[in-house]
Amino acid sequence: MNNLRLKALLGAGCFSLLMSGVVSAGGFDRGGVNIDQLFDAAPYSFDAGVTYVSPQRKLKNVQRLDGSGMSTSEIDVGGDYVVPRIGFKANIFEPVDCLATYTKPYGAEADFGMNNAYSPTAVKYYVKTNDFGLTCSYKINVGKGALRFIGGVSYQEVDAFLSRQTLLAFGNTGLGKFKLSDEAWGWRVGTAYEIPEIALRASLMYSSSYKYDGLSGTVDTTGFAGGPGGNVTGVFPVSASAEIPQAVEFKLQSGIAPGWLAFGSVRWQEWSKLGIIPINGVIHPVFGTPSNVSFDLLYRDGWTVSGGIAHKFSDQLSAAVSLTWDRGTSTTSGYQSDTWSVASGVSYSPNDKIEVRLGGSIGVLTSGSSTFTGVGDAANAVTYTYDDDLLLAGSALVKVKF
Repeated sequence: MNNLRLKALLGAGCFSLLMSGVVSAGGFDRGGVNIDQLFDAAPYSFDAGVTYVSPQRKLKNVQRLDGSGMSTSEIDVGGDYVVPRIGFKANIFEPVDCLATYTKPYGAEADFGMNNAYSPTAVKYYVKTNDFGLTCSYKINVGKGALRFIGGVSYQEVDAFLSRQTLLAFGNTGLGKFKLSDEAWGWRVGTAYEIPEIALRASLMYSSSYKYDGLSGTVDTTGFAGGPGGNVTGVFPVSASAEIPQAVEFKLQSGIAPGWLAFGSVRWQEWSKLGIIPINGVIHPVFGTPSNVSFDLLYRDGWTVSGGIAHKFSDQLSAAVSLTWDRGTSTTSGYQSDTWSVASGVSYSPNDKIEVRLGGSIGVLTSGSSTFTGVGDAANAVTYTYDDDLLLAGSALVKVKF
């Protein structure tokens, strides 16, 4: 084994996962279900990590288009969030490896505040998920390396919340609160080819959609006083249907010089599946008639492209830097524009059993505008602009090998 192959082999484990979880993607994506730990050379490994993301997005020149004349000069909608991750990998028997994971791979959160031009559309909303996954691989020797066949499943839970401030007839003002939840199963399948001597790995993974056809919950309109139709406020059952769409991801890494590694990835996710999501069963709190309420996303498909380089300074210390572009998923409305970010990270291994990783990212949420095109819920009749805004993130992870 020449010097290049020896150095690359020693560094491969340190570079794995070093840059994961420190960028922001489109749609509801917060990193997906990462299975890189499955490739650990150690028979067993346990890791636990957390990522903190702080988008500094501000909406400007917010104006309602419903004839009310409401306008607001600026609204801060940056919703900081935390993504935990736990993974346990085991070599069940040769040549089978399995990885059990827990994470919160998808979500969204924003707080627009009360009594502004956006509050009839949304005062606050969030989407939260919990994912419990199991992924296994079967490895066979091919040429100088090994080919893996990979498959797995995930059980995923989702909770969603939306509140809207409504100005109604007869001076009636209130806050409608929608809560929905559901569970779904998803699966993944793919393949990977590795040549450990030169730290080469190429993988292609397909992740199925998670069908939330039974979203159910309540709408709370007790904050309204009712109207001439009588007492039509209260807590009523509502339902909806949505999905976390399918995705495909290709990753490639290779040693390029003694102690140096280059890596990159391309990910596509079919966020265009999330257009208009009707909420069924809503009753108008004043007139008692069915009310057309929907969560209007109008997304397009998301693309995320990332590339970087890593270097092993010693058996204990490695570092990496990467550049990521994410194509914004917003179309005519929304504020998910293109994102550019630079991430860096360090990996420290005091011995061959313990590894600590720290990473950080700084990026730009690019500028744009949003307007109502007449499609969907009339409460979303609003227009606004947004400038280039800052995106900050940091991550920490500890791994134990045995």
